[in-house]
Amino acid sequence: MSDVVIDLGEVRPGESTSTAAPAELVDDAPVPYRLLLLILSAILLASLGGGVRQRAPVPPAIVPAAQGDVLRVVGDRLYVIGRQLPPGVRIVRSFSLPDAKPVSWHRVVVTGEILDVSVAGDVLMLSVQDERTTRFGTIALRTGVAAPLWKRPVLVEAVSEADRLALVREEGDGETWWRGLDLTTGAVRWSVRRAGDDVAAPSVRDGYPDWLYLLTADRRLEAWDARTGRLGATQRIPDRGPGKVELWPVGDLAMIGARSAGTAGYDARQKLRQDWYSGVNLSWYRNPSPCGDLICTYLPQRGIMVLDPSTGWERWSSDRWNYAERIGDYLVTGLPGTAFPEHFVLDPATGDVLGAAGRWQSGGPGPAPDTAYVRRATDRADRIWYGVLDMRRMKIRVSGAADMVAGDCHFAAGALVCRRLDAAVGVWRVD
Repeated sequence: MSDVVIDLGEVRPGESTSTAAPAELVDDAPVPYRLLLLILSAILLASLGGGVRQRAPVPPAIVPAAQGDVLRVVGDRLYVIGRQLPPGVRIVRSFSLPDAKPVSWHRVVVTGEILDVSVAGDVLMLSVQDERTTRFGTIALRTGVAAPLWKRPVLVEAVSEADRLALVREEGDGETWWRGLDLTTGAVRWSVRRAGDDVAAPSVRDGYPDWLYLLTADRRLEAWDARTGRLGATQRIPDRGPGKVELWPVGDLAMIGARSAGTAGYDARQKLRQDWYSGVNLSWYRNPSPCGDLICTYLPQRGIMVLDPSTGWERWSSDRWNYAERIGDYLVTGLPGTAFPEHFVLDPATGDVLGAAGRWQSGGPGPAPDTAYVRRATDRADRIWYGVLDMRRMKIRVSGAADMVAGDCHFAAGALVCRRLDAAVGVWRVD
């Protein structure tokens, strides 16, 4: 893998490495604040040796929260889950992003902790772990309705608003049931049983899957339609030795690994026909998963290997990276094991380094194609810079700085959401 680096260097607010003029930042702060900002900016720019026009950062919207409240960001909503008296009562508040306006309020009685939130249209599902049994459960709510729509001892894996369907997993004694539940009523539309030694996994991690794959202990591979619960195809897996076989779902492709005996790919669209067999041993790697039109898999400590889904053979590999995220036509990654993370942009097909953005971290897909939200720590422990990286031009547009940041930061819907030092939640617009 060759390294062709376009170094963005130390990109500061409004600064650009391109030859074009830097983006102009409009200054609309009141005079006293503007004067203070200009003094601070002059000091910063003098140290950088650059002449960049500044604007005053827009103050964040503040969402009240207490120590111990749980923060979740789903789609264009912020959820704050708080404890109330008497014990066992939780207040779940939601706010729209990026304006942080209140949307809904629910009072929920639980015997454990609310771990996560899933949303499909007007239905909110809370994943709960019972403190007495340690088992999982789900409570479904609707805005404006006080009583829960339904409660079930299941864990939500995916939801489809269009199908009004939730894919859930219910643990039993020595078996697991995968079910499709009606979003509104919680009624069971279909069920697939996984016995103790069988392996089951949906075809994608994000969004609603097309398939639920089941690999039985006697080496039978099944593809179940995740919307109807019908058995779409079944295929006997060849015996390639006494070792354990593993299942890795990658969209319409079910990959079966037999350690040193190699890996095979089965196409669910073609009745689980074996599309390819390669000698690639993935036993040391983890999480083979879709990486755009490729497959990415990782070593536990450091290392990435990218596979061609049409052949199963390696496209490229590197021991420099320990993670990668596909955003548009690019892979974004960083150097592992460093005190200050560094942001790099790679060509997915070759692994070549296309750009280095310095000490920035990716926050996921940005507001436009081939852009990524990014943030960067500063010398102050409670301040971070935030903005948008244009990967086609290798240019960062810095939106501003967030102060009093304690951590737990998320980018979503044109906003940066972070827990503050005072336990409240700050919402900063990213433009």
